[in-house]
Amino acid sequence: MFLATKTTNHPISLETYTAHIPNTTPSDVLDIEFLVAQSLGFEFAVWHSHRALWGIWLDLQSLPDCPPNTREIYDKALGHVRASRLTDAELIYTPSQIAFAALSLVAPDQATQWSTSKIPHVSSSSHLSADTLPVVVDSIKSLITSTGHPPDLEAVREVDRRLKLCKNPEKVVGSSAYLAKKAEEAKKVEEKRNRKAVGLHHDGDPFGNELGVDVVDDDDDDDD
Repeated sequence: MFLATKTTNHPISLETYTAHIPNTTPSDVLDIEFLVAQSLGFEFAVWHSHRALWGIWLDLQSLPDCPPNTREIYDKALGHVRASRLTDAELIYTPSQIAFAALSLVAPDQATQWSTSKIPHVSSSSHLSADTLPVVVDSIKSLITSTGHPPDLEAVREVDRRLKLCKNPEKVVGSSAYLAKKAEEAKKVEEKRNRKAVGLHHDGDPFGNELGVDVVDDDDDDDD
């Protein structure tokens, strides 16, 4: 979450962030920040259906015969978008398709009017057409209404227990394996430093041997 605040241009100080989380220090966050970023492949931008719904709502206001309660329509559709995140919809469909399906659940007439203004009626092999859209939208709507609800608490606990078993203990900050790995790394660094110091001792002065000084006799004359 701290990483998300930075990648979305809403940074907060590390001290402020950790102050709201019990038993958490700034070092706890910094220790795993790079690991999380590396696990994400440094791909921080996610185009979700929330943004797509916002764009559709703005378009609705420019359509002829725009209803006065567009804000109410948007808020209700937003609830369906949030529910879609509890389903597999994001793994199957595009954000714009999910947003349009959420709007169709709330205001089907306005959704049809919007799609008519945006999508051609001519079938196309490379783009979603007005002929194929209803099939996709109906599938998403069915998915949201049937599975878009919070899971059972006990099921979540069971998944959480399994995830803990799947974790690499060497990457869990504070675990025995993590501390042992850090101690081993510190030991290797110390051994390397000692070997280097011994090598310098055997080699003598690292800046080279002392330069010889030739004594010059100022009284030595070459006069014959």
